[in-house]
Amino acid sequence: MKTILIAHNYTAGSFAYMSYYLAQNLANHGNRVVFISHRPFFNNPFKENTENGELLVYSWPTDKRPVKISDAFWFAKIYLKYKPSIVISHFVNVNITIVVSKILSLGKVKTFPYYHTLSSQIKEDVSSSSFKRNFKKYRKQLLYRWFTDLVICPSDLAKEDLEKYFHCQNSIKVLNPMKDRFTEKITVDLDFIVISYLGRLEPSKGVVELIDAFLAYKNKFPTSKILLNIAGNGSQHDQILELSNSHNHINFHGALPYNEIDQYLNKSHYTIIPSKFDNLPTVGLESMMNQTPLLISNGTGLTRELTDEVECFKFNPTLEEMISLFEKVENNHKNCDFMGTEARKTYLQKFGTDSYCAKIKKIIEN
Repeated sequence: MKTILIAHNYTAGSFAYMSYYLAQNLANHGNRVVFISHRPFFNNPFKENTENGELLVYSWPTDKRPVKISDAFWFAKIYLKYKPSIVISHFVNVNITIVVSKILSLGKVKTFPYYHTLSSQIKEDVSSSSFKRNFKKYRKQLLYRWFTDLVICPSDLAKEDLEKYFHCQNSIKVLNPMKDRFTEKITVDLDFIVISYLGRLEPSKGVVELIDAFLAYKNKFPTSKILLNIAGNGSQHDQILELSNSHNHINFHGALPYNEIDQYLNKSHYTIIPSKFDNLPTVGLESMMNQTPLLISNGTGLTRELTDEVECFKFNPTLEEMISLFEKVENNHKNCDFMGTEARKTYLQKFGTDSYCAKIKKIIEN
């Protein structure tokens, strides 16, 4: 029985489902899986029922970010208790789990941190001094050089960013999966063309620029049938709310409960992703899963997995190109159903959970 430690969020909801399902799958195939969950936070550890192996679920000592020395000592106890041979780690869990595991195993454990957030996204969205940024960059370079066996990147763009920014070449692309929650396509109001945005309201996401382009398009074509939905939360919330209120063809929904996301995307003709920089935006997978085609910026890693004018329309996130995009959508709206069907096909071919688990198993078995 192989012991595998996964540090992520133990939930069947949205993005983190990839690790939840992977843990269940590995355990059902006879492995012992120790899962450390940042969110949700569990007051007490518990054991899941599995067919063959074991699945043990823990949370960090507190519901705060695990960055303290006390968190490292706590993790050391977990590591020494179970002595995993494989460690897979995501986001804030990475530093402690990867470094402590390598040290305590004397370098024998295989470590696989994920690289989810592009360096350009952090520069755009996080305000910090150049000293602090450079310190974090150097610290991450050391982590990848000394403590990491292989960095898992969800896109080719992430691999390139990792190599360019951190000078790290020991990486592999594995596309993130998405749980299939689709039942049927909802009939959308034919009197309008509904384009929806869902995601964080941060500078790198390009939502302010999207609204500026939409208002310019509406000024140029006042009889346009396009409606723009905006849903999400973030540092630009108030600015985007004010911009949205300036035109009655923009509907601002704020943050949506998770159980309303599928309906929101399903009832749209298109989902738009205007990001300046993005890795593999989850909303893109959710949209394709719901048979809704994409309007997607060339600044994302997901864009390279798609074919222009098949399951998406691609564009550069500039004012001029977004204005042209709206015109293209309006002139080619008859192809929307075909593009939706193709988007769903691409989702099934590339972003399924079983194929994801097969790729991860191949990595950890090498």
